Amino acid sequence: MNRKILLIVLALAVVLLATPYVGMAHATRPTPVSGDIELVSAFPLSMEPVGKSDNQIWIMALTEHWTGGIDAVGTTEATWMWHKFGGSEIILNIHEKLSFQATMILGDGKSGTFTMELNIEAPNGHWTILSGTGDLANLRGHGELSLATQPYSYTGEVHFDP
Repeated sequence: MNRKILLIVLALAVVLLATPYVGMAHATRPTPVSGDIELVSAFPLSMEPVGKSDNQIWIMALTEHWTGGIDAVGTTEATWMWHKFGGSEIILNIHEKLSFQATMILGDGKSGTFTMELNIEAPNGHWTILSGTGDLANLRGHGELSLATQPYSYTGEVHFDP
C-alpha cells in the first residue's frame, strides 16, 4: 500500500516539475545597446517653489534624440525637482516617460513606437522600456544613462518578448 502511494506521489512530482517547460516561449537574447542622447529642446511649462525653501519643481516639455543602438526621437512632459541643500549644493531628480515615434532599433529595419521610463538623480539614471506598437510591440529593455558629459550617454540591453 505504501509503495503505491509513493509511486503516485513520485509520478505527480515529475509531472509538476515538467509542466513549466511544456509550451514555454522564450524571449530573444538580450542585445547590448549604447549611444548618445541629445537634448533637442526643453521648455518649462511650470515652475513652482516647494514650501518655504529654495527647492523647485519644474514641468518641462522635452524632445530628446537618442542615437546608437536606439535611434529615435522622443518627446515627453518631464518632472524636474531641484533640491537645494545648504550653500550651493543642488541635487536634480528627473522623472520622464518618453514616447518615441518612427524608431529604428539596432538598425534592423523594425519600426513603430515605444514608451520608455527614465528616473534620474543627476548625473546618473536608469531607463526601462515599458511598451511598444507595430514591429516594436514586444520590445523590452533597460539600462543606465549619464548626464555627466555632453552629449549625454546610455548603455543597456534590449530584447523582444515572445
